[in-house]
Amino acid sequence: MFIRAYLPNFLTALFGGLFVLFGIATFGNGLAFDRIYIILLIFTGIVCRKDINVVSVIIILVLRMMWDLLAWNLLIDENLVKVTLYLTALYVSYYLRYDWLAKIVATVVIVASASELYWYSINYSAPEIYWYIWIMISNLLIRYLVFCRVSFVDKYFPNAGESVNLDWVIYKLYAVLTVLQAAMVFEYLSRHLIGFNDVLFVYYSYSYVVHIIGTIIIWAIFTENYKRLILKLLKA
Repeated sequence: MFIRAYLPNFLTALFGGLFVLFGIATFGNGLAFDRIYIILLIFTGIVCRKDINVVSVIIILVLRMMWDLLAWNLLIDENLVKVTLYLTALYVSYYLRYDWLAKIVATVVIVASASELYWYSINYSAPEIYWYIWIMISNLLIRYLVFCRVSFVDKYFPNAGESVNLDWVIYKLYAVLTVLQAAMVFEYLSRHLIGFNDVLFVYYSYSYVVHIIGTIIIWAIFTENYKRLILKLLKA
C-alpha cells in the first residue's frame, strides 16, 4: 500500500534530477531542451494529479507555452500587428500596474514605439523587437496568474488552495526574465538608434540565461513535489 501510494512521487523526484542533468547537457540546443521541458510538464502533471496546487502551477506554465506558440505563428513584421501589440502591452501594463515590473514594461513599450515611428519615418529596416515586447507581456500575465493562483484554486476546489514555495520561485524567475527582455530591447535600440554596433552582450548571452532559468524551473518543480511528499510521510 505504501509503495503504491508513494512510489510515483519518489520516481518523480528521481526523474527530476535526471531532467535537470539533461537541462544542463542541452545547453546550446534550445529545441532539445524545449522537448524535455514539455515532457517534464506532462509527466509531472500526470504523477502529481492529486496535488491541485502543484498541478495548477503546471497548468499556468502549459498555458504560457500555448499562447507563446500561438503568438510565434501570428506575430509578423507588419505595422498593424505591431501597433496592436504595443497598444495591448500598454493596456496590460496599466491593468497590472500593481506589479512593479509593469512600469518597466510600459517604459520599454513607450521607447520602442517611439523608435518604431522614427524608423518608419526614415524608411529604416527596423529590428524585430516586437517579439521581446510580447514576451514581457506574457511574463506579466504569468506573474499575475501565479499571484492569484490560490484564489483561483479555492474557487473551484474550496479550501484546497495554498501558497507553495514554487509560486514564489516562478514569480521571481519571471521577473528576471522580464528584466532580461527589457535589456535585450534596449541593447537593440543602442545598436539601431545610437550606432553602438558592438554592444552584443545580452544578445549573445540571452539564450544561455533563458536556458539556465528554465533548468532552475525544472529543479524547482521537482523539489517542491519532493518536499510536499516528505511532509505527507511525516504526517502519516
